[in-house]
Amino acid sequence: MPIIAIASTKGGPGKTTLAVCLADWWRRQGKRVTCLDTDPNRNLLSWIGKRADDGLDCRAVGEDDVIAEARAAAKVADIVIIDVAGFLARGLLYAVGVADAVLIPCRPAKGDVIEAGRTQQQINNAADLSGRSIPHAAVLTQVNRRASVTSHSRGQLAALGIPTLAADFPLRAIYQAAWYQGATPIELGDNSATTEIQAIAGEVEQMLEAR
Repeated sequence: MPIIAIASTKGGPGKTTLAVCLADWWRRQGKRVTCLDTDPNRNLLSWIGKRADDGLDCRAVGEDDVIAEARAAAKVADIVIIDVAGFLARGLLYAVGVADAVLIPCRPAKGDVIEAGRTQQQINNAADLSGRSIPHAAVLTQVNRRASVTSHSRGQLAALGIPTLAADFPLRAIYQAAWYQGATPIELGDNSATTEIQAIAGEVEQMLEAR
C-alpha cells in the first residue's frame, strides 16, 4: 500500500497539519491509515495519537527505524503517512527513499521556496540511491490567495522545476484551533477546510495512480 512522506528541510511550513488533515480525510473514506511521527517533539502523536480505534493508527518512530516501520505498516494499512522532522537529515532521506510519493509543504515566502528546492534535492538524492523516480509535489500552505506573493511563489517553484499542487491550504484560524483542541478541521465542522482537504487528497491520489 502507498507510503506518503510529508517532508521539508525547513521547520514550520505545516507538515503536521497536512499529515493530520490527509489522515483524517482518508480515514473517513474507510481506509486504514497509519501515521509515523519522526519528530522528537511528537506533535503528530499528541494531536491524533488517540484515534487507533477508528481506522487511524499513529506511532512514534526513530529516524533509523523509518524504513522498517514504514514497510511493515504498508503491509497492513491502506495508506502510510510519514511526518518527517526537517532537522533529521537521515530521517528525511530514509523517509523519502521508502516513499511512493512525497509532499513538500511550502508557505508563500522566499525562504520556504528555497527550502523546497533543497528538499527536492534530497528527494533526487534518494531517487539516485534507490534507482527509481520518486513522485513529489509542493503544497502551498498558510496562503493568502489574494496576495501577489502567492502567485509569485508558484512561479518560483515552477522555475525550480518543483511540481506544485493546484489545491492549497489558505491561512485559516481553523487549522490552529483544531491543533489546540486536539481535533481535526473536519471534526469541527468547517466546510471550507473540508473542501480544501478533499481537493489536496484528490490530487495526491492522482499522483499515486500515475506513478
